[in-house]
Amino acid sequence: MTSQTEAEDITRLLEEIRRTPEQFERLIPLLYDDLKRIGHNQRASAGQVASPTLQTTALVNEAFLKLQGRIHEGIENRLHFKRLMAKVMRQLIVDYARRQAAAKRGGVLPDEEWSERMGAVEEDSDFTLSLESSLVRMEQVQPRQAEVLAASIYLGCTACEIGEMLELSERTVRRELQKGRAWLMVELADAR
Repeated sequence: MTSQTEAEDITRLLEEIRRTPEQFERLIPLLYDDLKRIGHNQRASAGQVASPTLQTTALVNEAFLKLQGRIHEGIENRLHFKRLMAKVMRQLIVDYARRQAAAKRGGVLPDEEWSERMGAVEEDSDFTLSLESSLVRMEQVQPRQAEVLAASIYLGCTACEIGEMLELSERTVRRELQKGRAWLMVELADAR
């Protein structure tokens, strides 16, 4: 967890980066450990083999590159940056799973370079796509519950961290997690 001083430093740096985007790379060392944890959680929650570090590193690096092009849109603070980064990583994993699923069914093969970086020999693309479909359906019916659940699954946040990030009480977060997990268990019963 980041200290208050570090969070303020990151927020100041984000303000500077909005004015001079070429300084984006200064964020990397400040957030890299957190983002690797997010990347690892993203991959693990998507049913992928979570062992090789290179896979998580590649995911974080790819997400940084994608987010760098959007820095001018205005990232408010460290938590906002982490939420955006998690969404980008989630999109990368889902896009990759879609390409894997298409290749299994005789469609276009995934981008070879991305395959090598992700090391995706044993990934469960069907489960990843089922999880994504379930979360999308939940977002339509229970958006707050879906955001709480996604923060837990993809960011690996504790109930306290989710409460801070979404401005909810820890008790509310725990209740939303419990209901969301029960809903997902029913939704994903056939996916495994």
